[in-house]
Amino acid sequence: MIGDESLMALDDIFDPQVICWRSLTARAVDEQLAALADWVGWAVERYQLDHKVIPPCWAQHGSLVEELSALRSLWDGSFQDDSSPSDPITFHRELDLAQRRLREWGSRLGCSRTTHRPEPTPDP
Repeated sequence: MIGDESLMALDDIFDPQVICWRSLTARAVDEQLAALADWVGWAVERYQLDHKVIPPCWAQHGSLVEELSALRSLWDGSFQDDSSPSDPITFHRELDLAQRRLREWGSRLGCSRTTHRPEPTPDP
């Protein structure tokens, strides 16, 4: 269980910037995925998100990584000292929309709580 103290420690990791996964080195991807995994673990617990929204294998699916990374950036930016009072509600509105997209992508991927299905490779 990730408590509020642990989450406050995560603030030191997060920089409210957009991560361009395409431009990262393999090492940077690993570092960013580890940081994102901490936030995703907290969000799953805090918002009681089940495997239909965020399957355990989310880190193995680019679309889910991109969506969750964008959510984390928005969340982090919404809770800065200089954030607008309306920023947290904006985050929650976007979280609602993101959950819909995550469910859709998860459904297409066919992963479950116990089974990972790799994404099909496109035909050349």
